[in-house]
Order: sequence, then structure tokens, then C-alpha cells
Amino acid sequence: MSEVYLTDGIPVGEAGRFRLGAQWPRQHAFYRTCTDRYDTMLLGETVRQCAIYLGHMHYAVPLGHLFTMQTMRIEAHLDRLTIGSSAAEVVMNAQVTEHARRGGRLSAFSVDVDFLVDDTPAGHGMAVAGVLTPDDYARIRWSSDRAPTVGRIPQPLPVLQSAVCVPDDRAVVLGVHPSGDIGRWLLRVDPTHPVLFDHPSDHVPGVVVLEAARQSARLRLGWSCADVESLELRFRRFLELDEPTTVTTELRPGEDGCVDVEFSQWGEIKASGTIRLAVPLPTVEPAHAFVGLHRV
Repeated sequence: MSEVYLTDGIPVGEAGRFRLGAQWPRQHAFYRTCTDRYDTMLLGETVRQCAIYLGHMHYAVPLGHLFTMQTMRIEAHLDRLTIGSSAAEVVMNAQVTEHARRGGRLSAFSVDVDFLVDDTPAGHGMAVAGVLTPDDYARIRWSSDRAPTVGRIPQPLPVLQSAVCVPDDRAVVLGVHPSGDIGRWLLRVDPTHPVLFDHPSDHVPGVVVLEAARQSARLRLGWSCADVESLELRFRRFLELDEPTTVTTELRPGEDGCVDVEFSQWGEIKASGTIRLAVPLPTVEPAHAFVGLHRV
């Protein structure tokens, strides 16, 4: 199966309402868990694809215009995400809300998505996105003091693969921070990764930020195999590929499994949010899902 999960979509009822279909593979090369459940991050990726699909197909966003993610929120009913004997056939009820138009074209909108698996509610997702013409993108993206090129990408020493329970070395997106501070890491980016970079990008993609948030929460809590119950991230500015990115976490007092996370470059916070992990089952071990875990 390709990295496109949507299978179809139709408008239903009043304006802005749609019903869409998707299929999630039982075994994905990247989105997988240690708990025989579908990966919650599949909800986030599916919401992203819904936003792009609906923008192009039903709101006349021309091909070549760029979508910029501003907010992503997902909540999963983990007990409804158990992997069965075949790929999950997912039904989504979506509501699109227009926030702004420019020159008669959609320029900002949100999409709320309710997920059903086997006709049972399985989670909810919400995304807020902007839409830019190529010229607008270039004007916003590249300031007068920065050329439209990407320099050498930092490659900090990676954290333990087994500590974040990912399928291979390339999926580790956090590196050791030189300060050694608890709860602080450096972002580690591989622009050749087939899932995290499914198309060329001149900045850190949102999917990398989402994955880094998950890995940072697992590290901060020491729950290497914990599934994501919910997350919400806000994207304020583009994260540059060729600048060091510090990932900082803080535990939420009195809220088990809840971690606040910030992504900053040169002291400026460019993305932030909160992620909640499910308390891991005592019998779950990283090696149950991925063999050959080792220090990288």
C-alpha cells in the first residue's frame, strides 16, 4: 500500500460536510506499535491528507498551491484501534470551516474529522491550515537576509533506538543535547526518509515535528513503547532544516503521561504543544515489536 490512505470522499448534507474512506495497513514500515494497535499517528497523517484532498477537490485550491499546517490535534480511543485480520476500513465524517479567502480563493480553513472503524468511534482529529500561492509562499518563506537554499543539516548523536521504540535507526528523530539537561534534546532530521519526507521540503515537515514530540514524551517519561492517547501541536514559524533545533519537555504536574513540548531555534519557539501517552502495559517490551534494537 502507498503512503496515501484516503480511498474516496463525497459531500453529504449541508455545505462543508463530507464522508471519506481510508484504509490503514496492518503492518506499516513506520507507523506501528508494540501493542497490537494501529498507531495513533495514522490519525494525524490521515487528517493531513483529508485537508489537502478536500482543499483541492471541493474548494478549488489549484494544484501547486501550498498548504501550511498551523494546528494539529488528535485524540484516539486506543481500545478501538486493535489490529484485526485485515487492513482497517476507516470511515471519516468531516466538517470543513472556512476562515479566510484571498482574491476569491480559500486561504485559511480548518477540518474536524471523526473516525469510525467497524462503525465504532475510534478517535477525532482537527487541523487548521493555510493555503499559499507559490509566489506568496516564496515571499513569506525567504526573507531578505536568507537565500532560498538549504545548507548543511545538523546530525547530532542519536538517542537510543530502543528508548523510543522505532523500527530502524533512520526513524530516530532526536539527538543528544550537549547540555545534558533532563528533558532536552536536539532534532535529528533525515531528508531521505521515505515517510517523514514523502516529498522534498525546504523546512522541517510537520510530520517530523509530530514524531519528535512523541519520541520526546517517551524519553521524558521513560515509557519507550507507550501509545499516544492525544496530542495538540501549534506551528508558529517554519523550522529551518539547517539550523539546530532544541526540543524541550516539561511534565504536567498531576497529569500522568502528559508532557508539554517546545521546538526552538536560536531561542525562538517555533512550535509547541502537549502530548499525552497511555500508561504502558507491564508486559509490553520493545523487542516484541521490533527485533534487533540497539544503540545507534
